[in-house]
Amino acid sequence: MLTRFALRRLVLGAGQVLLLLVLVFGLSLLLPGDAADARAGEWFSEQQRTQTRQLLGLDLAPVTRFLRWLGHVLTGDLGTSYAGGEPVARVIGEPFAVTGLMAALTTLVLLPVAGCAGFAAGLRPGSVRDRVITTVSVVLDSIPDFVLSVLAVAYLAVRLRLFPATFLGVDLSGMLAEPGYLVLPLTVMVARVAAPIVRLVRAGVIDVLDQPYIRQARRFGVGRASLLLRHVAPNALGPALQELGRTGDGLLSGVLIVEAVFALPGIASTLIEAIGDRDQPVILAIVLITGVVAIAVNTLIDLAGQRMVPRRGRS
Repeated sequence: MLTRFALRRLVLGAGQVLLLLVLVFGLSLLLPGDAADARAGEWFSEQQRTQTRQLLGLDLAPVTRFLRWLGHVLTGDLGTSYAGGEPVARVIGEPFAVTGLMAALTTLVLLPVAGCAGFAAGLRPGSVRDRVITTVSVVLDSIPDFVLSVLAVAYLAVRLRLFPATFLGVDLSGMLAEPGYLVLPLTVMVARVAAPIVRLVRAGVIDVLDQPYIRQARRFGVGRASLLLRHVAPNALGPALQELGRTGDGLLSGVLIVEAVFALPGIASTLIEAIGDRDQPVILAIVLITGVVAIAVNTLIDLAGQRMVPRRGRS
């Protein structure tokens, strides 16, 4: 049943990615000017612009250009950047590595922090501990990303000089060599997405602890650790896992702000630059990869959720 569910999700996801690519390509055509105008600036004559369009293939019909790009993608070729003339894979390779590193570290920190905080609050609802955790999560959830980022830079980096303020002049190898660069953006990213997960885990724990089978297990003398790990956790974490999938979809907007504030050389900055250059091959490649990753992550999370709570799969 899980295999059939995964195949159905993957087929549906492929259609969603194709629809997304068509939509993004159509929206890119609505932007004023094209890649030839972006490269020419005020210095090229109209004849030179025309020659540049022919060189880049912009004189072809949009549908033809899109289908030609899609055909190259199916063979593993993401095309050539209009702006720099480099292979798109080379243009987006390191930015994706930087963003992927940030996303992986955010997830590694987020899961234990949000899970433990939600459990700690849910085990004693109404207690001081529960109120403190709930209040902190609500406050963090109510602060906009850019405000939290600016506050972190102003006080922790500039005033207290605890961590570097920006990534200016730092590449991926520099980030790995000096982990201090990652502390502030990672803190902002985790704080941004942890709050709803904490609240969902808390609500799930409270709901599960009130179920009759939990009370019956206590009467049978099931140990506290076994009760929490084998009976409470799988049922309480299901809704939080679904939220984690939706959180992954929304990470791009948060990454965009974090990258802008901390001058992080990630994929969001590359996407903004590509939009400014009207560099459609780079834009479409970024949308394709992020779309595939989002669908793959959501599918894995749904599979994990069905595995943890199999009754939902039969309903």
